[in-house]
Amino acid sequence: MSRSEFRWNKKRKHYSYIHNDDGNKRINIVISSKPCVKRKGKVVIKNVPLYRHPNVNKDGQFYVIPRNYADDKDSFDGKVYDWYWDRNDKRKIKRIKKNKHIKR
Repeated sequence: MSRSEFRWNKKRKHYSYIHNDDGNKRINIVISSKPCVKRKGKVVIKNVPLYRHPNVNKDGQFYVIPRNYADDKDSFDGKVYDWYWDRNDKRKIKRIKKNKHIKR
């Protein structure tokens, strides 16, 4: 079943865009403020820059981790945020949702 909402991801400690259900799991994309994901000092994933944060009141540069995470539905907060993607970011999110974000 399709879903489109923003919630706080308690497991990953970031805001997430939930775009699909898979049984007891929620498929989501994580919003971050860092340009890359590092593990043990090495850059593992380069994040995709956003034109604007989905919350129009936030200023600064924000990124999306180009990966679909499957988390339990209990790992999300109960509050649903009334945010939306900017027109310039919708194509980026659509490519991440379909796993076509990798440049070859």
